[in-house]
Amino acid sequence: MVPVSYNYRSLIVRWKTTLMTASGFTLVVGALIVMLAFINGIQEVCATSGEPENVVVLSKGAGDEILSQMDRGVISQLESTRGFAGPEGGRPLVSRELFVIANRFLTKNDYAVLAVRGVVPAAFDVHSKVRFESGRRFRPGASEVVIGKGVAQSNQLKIGDSFTIGRKQWRVVGVFSAAGSALESEIWCDLSELASQFKREGLYTSVCMRAANPDEAVRLANSLTKSRRMNVEAQTETNYYAKQAEQTKFLESAAWVIAWFMGVGAIFGVMNTMYAAINQRIKDIAVMRIMGFQPREILLSFLTESILIAIVGGLLGAGVGYLVNGITQNTDIGARQVQFAFRVDLPTLLLAGTFSIVMGVAGGLFPALSAMRIKPIEALR
Repeated sequence: MVPVSYNYRSLIVRWKTTLMTASGFTLVVGALIVMLAFINGIQEVCATSGEPENVVVLSKGAGDEILSQMDRGVISQLESTRGFAGPEGGRPLVSRELFVIANRFLTKNDYAVLAVRGVVPAAFDVHSKVRFESGRRFRPGASEVVIGKGVAQSNQLKIGDSFTIGRKQWRVVGVFSAAGSALESEIWCDLSELASQFKREGLYTSVCMRAANPDEAVRLANSLTKSRRMNVEAQTETNYYAKQAEQTKFLESAAWVIAWFMGVGAIFGVMNTMYAAINQRIKDIAVMRIMGFQPREILLSFLTESILIAIVGGLLGAGVGYLVNGITQNTDIGARQVQFAFRVDLPTLLLAGTFSIVMGVAGGLFPALSAMRIKPIEALR
């Protein structure tokens, strides 16, 4: 085998060309890691946003609670559901809820989009991940709200601040966390007050029911969906958010398509670099052949050189991509806007690194084949 040190010294001698070629891999790998970290962050939020004991009930055909609408009659039937155990041995806990999207005007021409959920006191027992980091619960009828910590960060709100929803001023009295779930990007207030502001009295977007355990929740969801008395669809909360996350599959496919288009440029870059290097070292290759190195060993040597360039570019790209790890941002999932953090994990880094090496092999293969075919006698003339 041709010593790897030969390839290493060749790259050092041509360090400017090596870095320029490697920069193409840096750009591709860095961009790929950022896109995959974005997708990982959204998927992590959705994965932590459901409790397996909870069942989300929507009106028939509504895939998102913003599109759902149920009246008091349906709610009464759901609250009287029997034959299923609740967390304390009785019937399931029931939280009737109203979910709306509202605008908070910051200036005359600038506004923030807020996800507002009107709830009853039972919501704090049904959504057991909710924990107050500061402040207290809102008082019904007092125009008070509690906000998720994601809302507090993205909108720069704190306890004591007031803002307008609908035609009323609301005051922040508490900040809560919810184990990193989508609930942290919501504002909670009294259901009746919210309904009156949006003229939705007697109407609800969803009902969340808490069963004794995950198996009981699945049984409850199936029973409600098959019921002929109620025109509703029910699913476990984990399934509901898993469906919301399905949109990331399209984003992931798009990320790879973009990466491959960018990768083509990097492949041609390393191909040109390697062809130039081979033209400069034709006599070196001829001497190596005369010394007894086989054509396949010449092939592997120059292929190794292109892979080394890809590894250098890939490592730099991984370092650039890792800089976004933990950065928080807002994005839309279904009809809601949630806060997530870019997540660069080991599988993402390994995947991007493998992609870089594949590009290096693709770009170095044809130049290496041309080097392998060089005839030593003709090259030395």
